[in-house]
Amino acid sequence: MSTVARLETSSRATRGVPSRTDDSMRSSGIEDLKSVLRRSAVLIVAVVLTGVLAMNIVRQIGGPLYQASAKVLLNNSDLSSAALGLNPVYQDPKRVDLAEQNLANSPELFDFVAKQTSGRFGSASEIRNATTATVANNVVAFQTKASNSERALLTANAVASAYPKWRAQVQGRAVDSGIAKIKDQIARFGKTAALEEQLQRLQVLKTLSSAETLFVEQGTGAVKTAPKPISDSLLGAALGLVVALLVVGARELFDTTVRSESDVEDALDAPVLATIESLPRRMRTSVLPSGGGRFTDEYELLAANIAQIFDGHDSTVQLAVTSALPGEGKTTTATNLAAALSRRGARVVLADFDLRKPAVSEFVGIPRAAAGVSDLLAGTVDIKSVLWQVQPNGAGFHVEVDPRLQLVPGREERAAMPIAEGSLAVMPAGVVPRSESGFRFAKLPSLLERLPADLDFVVVDTPPALVVAGMAELAQSVDAVLVVVRYGAVHRRRLRALGRQARSWRSRLVGAVLNDSPGNAGYLNYYYGQP
Repeated sequence: MSTVARLETSSRATRGVPSRTDDSMRSSGIEDLKSVLRRSAVLIVAVVLTGVLAMNIVRQIGGPLYQASAKVLLNNSDLSSAALGLNPVYQDPKRVDLAEQNLANSPELFDFVAKQTSGRFGSASEIRNATTATVANNVVAFQTKASNSERALLTANAVASAYPKWRAQVQGRAVDSGIAKIKDQIARFGKTAALEEQLQRLQVLKTLSSAETLFVEQGTGAVKTAPKPISDSLLGAALGLVVALLVVGARELFDTTVRSESDVEDALDAPVLATIESLPRRMRTSVLPSGGGRFTDEYELLAANIAQIFDGHDSTVQLAVTSALPGEGKTTTATNLAAALSRRGARVVLADFDLRKPAVSEFVGIPRAAAGVSDLLAGTVDIKSVLWQVQPNGAGFHVEVDPRLQLVPGREERAAMPIAEGSLAVMPAGVVPRSESGFRFAKLPSLLERLPADLDFVVVDTPPALVVAGMAELAQSVDAVLVVVRYGAVHRRRLRALGRQARSWRSRLVGAVLNDSPGNAGYLNYYYGQP
């Protein structure tokens, strides 16, 4: 960073203005979040739909549920104080409602209701579990749920009707206790004017204790509360979304797979030369043509970076393409890189040295039973008879054998076959017996010496470096190695193991390719011919 840029960044930070670094980090965080949501979209949708389905099933199994409501309106005037000639005392409405709420939810109320109804609506605990009481502005509302609409309505009305009587009894207990004490004093000491006055006031207070209840507003019907497909589906979707986000968050927290260029570069200590988007299924087993759109452009960029790295190299560049584990796209990368190099005018040979799982033949249209590397190692064919001239779109034909240039068995001379500029020749793996594929890896480097001397690039598709010894053998002979890493397929621990192994190679680890990456939205906004 230049001095001016550092001063500008420092000045912006001092003024509290977000710096470009902050903006970049914020943008990176947003892109990471988008990436997480994109790759988790199927999981999120599946869990949400499961939540919707599960909630509807639970509601259906639970059967229908009805709710009825009845209200009790309380008198907000203090009749007792007025009758006794006392000044009413101010009471906080919230505290009054809270006290009333405690009364309305008292277990004694439901014991009283069960006795009043002779158990027609169940036991006290059953009535209490089915009923909810709320208090607001001197109104007590009882809501009762039941599987039958009539039962819900009758239960709600029964609780509301019993509440005033039970409330009067509760409030009258203290008054009855006071009346009993005064009567006891009269019996002991005789009547006095003071005792008579207190007795009259308590009797009046007892009479008025039930008058605080104004009237009962009974319910007239019940509404169905379950099942309700729409509301149940929304509730299930909300719960499913919460669960899905928790699962995605937990997965991301414990996920150690490689999902960014920085992950690759940190593990391998090598630059990412290209990021390849996920290819459509129809393009995954063939060489991309020159008009393959943005996918071809990505391989063209990789080829340009490789060509720039070896600019000025005075001999054939032998480049091995490998990966840590199988299934990361090394064969796709090797074939399309070779085709892209040939389109740049280079003389290229693509060799399939993955003797365990050869796949180059399928990409370029060569018969699977055609002679190849395994036959060369067995000494049954010469180098020219296994080279196929291949068009970049995958159509191929066998190179005619020149009898004058037949390789004499036992002589380690180079084939003098002329190679045209901008051409791509392919050396397939051939048919390898399973019992012989292992020990032949040590002989692979010697085959590179038999190739024509006027080549620009030899691209070698190798076995996975952490699985078999093929890459370790070739690493002592080839000039450079390119590692292919599939997005979200290999763990950082395995990739770091490959990086440690690469430090023992004679070959240079020139870089990596991040394969099967999510789509690049920036590319979609770019079109040829637009200003």
